Amino acid sequence: MIFFPRSPLRIVAVVVALALPVSAQENSGPSTNVAWTIDTLNLLRSGDPERGAMLNTKLECASCHGDKGLSTNETWPSLSGQPAGYVFKVLKDYQDGKLSRTDRGQLMAFIVEEMTDQDMVDLASYFAANPLPTARAATPQDVAETLDLLGDPKRLIPPCSVCHGKNGQGDFPDFPALAGQFPEFLSRSMRDFRAGERGNDVYSRMRLISAQLTDEEIESLAAYFAAKGTEMAQE
Repeated sequence: MIFFPRSPLRIVAVVVALALPVSAQENSGPSTNVAWTIDTLNLLRSGDPERGAMLNTKLECASCHGDKGLSTNETWPSLSGQPAGYVFKVLKDYQDGKLSRTDRGQLMAFIVEEMTDQDMVDLASYFAANPLPTARAATPQDVAETLDLLGDPKRLIPPCSVCHGKNGQGDFPDFPALAGQFPEFLSRSMRDFRAGERGNDVYSRMRLISAQLTDEEIESLAAYFAAKGTEMAQE
């Protein structure tokens, strides 16, 4: 396996997450089957955005995630601007049964069942080539900004930006962009992690962190990142 350099803060985030108590293991075995080996990275580099655009229409991805990956329905996330590695990993997680505990997860598992790895990287490359969603209406989010930039050492919560990047733009290889997503989707995702209904996070990072968050903090973070989008990403 190839290892990538991590910033000291990124390493701290992983160590901190591992130090938090776990109420119950979601399942036996790894949280994901995707390993960032040379072969996987070469596969990711082979992505064809033009074929991905065709698949977005042919496989009817656009019916839920929107044209060019810009969702118009809060039920489904926007994929536009997501790191290609993240989209590929999530599609593989659905196919491998790592993300099928919710109704939406079961639907996605059915949709990706017959996809090849090349289909997935082509789609991922297509969405990654498009810009992040535009910023949504902003509201004062002091608590969320503190968690994003500083975390909460007393609760062993690392800063969101350590993994999700500046302004929630996502980071290599598979940390998702949060900027411009529907706040309803972001809050639901954090609650799914907290409830153990979503368990494809490596080292249980999001399950452990979300378990420390209050409902108010989850809503605040969701609104905070929804208000980022492309306007903030261009700063």
